[in-house]
Amino acid sequence: MGDSANGGRTHEPSLREITVQLDGLKELMDERDRRYEERFKAMDEKTGLALTSSEKAVTKAETATEKRFDSVNEFRDTLRDQASLLMPRPETQALFKAYEEKIENMKATFQKTLDDHKADIGNLQQSRSEGGGKEKASQHNLAVLMSGVAVLVALVALVLRAFGK
Repeated sequence: MGDSANGGRTHEPSLREITVQLDGLKELMDERDRRYEERFKAMDEKTGLALTSSEKAVTKAETATEKRFDSVNEFRDTLRDQASLLMPRPETQALFKAYEEKIENMKATFQKTLDDHKADIGNLQQSRSEGGGKEKASQHNLAVLMSGVAVLVALVALVLRAFGK
């Protein structure tokens, strides 16, 4: 099939036209290769930055998690120490009951001693009023006073011993 403008002949491009077209295509391909290379480099840089940021974020998260676990472990240790140092309630109640019984016994002993001393003082007063010797009364008063002091010292020692343990 021929071309009517060319007189029925087909136009065959010359070597020069083909070379110009090939050079144009080569420039176009080189331009596209350059753009693709720039895009690849930009994507590579962004990917590298993203990976670096991700690694930093993971490291920070791991550090924060370690700190949190350290706090939790410290709290657990505190609770463990506290539990080992605290006395159980039933044991404490039994101990207080024993102390209360000791105190009640000491009160009863002290009251009996006090009543005995009151009786001795009453006897002394009666003997003095009956005309007993002053010297005998003084000696008796001194003996009663000394025994009272001895009982008082013994009671204080018992109290200190009971609460000192």
